[in-house]
Amino acid sequence: MIHLLAFIFTAITYLLRLYSIILFAAAILRMARADETSIIGRMVFPLADPPANALKRRFPKLVVYNAGSYIDFSPLVLIISIELLIIFIGHVRLMVGA
Repeated sequence: MIHLLAFIFTAITYLLRLYSIILFAAAILRMARADETSIIGRMVFPLADPPANALKRRFPKLVVYNAGSYIDFSPLVLIISIELLIIFIGHVRLMVGA
C-alpha cells in the first residue's frame, strides 16, 4: 500500500512539474509573439490558456508602454501556485510515510 501511495505522489508531482514547464513555455512563446497556429502553439496554448484566462480576469496587467503593451502575470502566479502545491504534496508524502 505504501508503494502505491509513493507512486501516486510521484506521478502527481511529475505531472505538476510538466504542467509548470508547459506554462513557462507558453509564457515565453507569448513574449516572443509566436503564432498560435504553429505546431508548438497548437500543443502548448490549449493546455496553458484555460487556467491563465481565469486568472487574467482577477489580476491586473502592468502597463509597460502607452501603446497598450502589458506584462501578464497570470502564468507566473500559476507557476508559483503549482510549486507551492508540489511542496505541500511533498510534506503530505512525508507525513504519510510513503
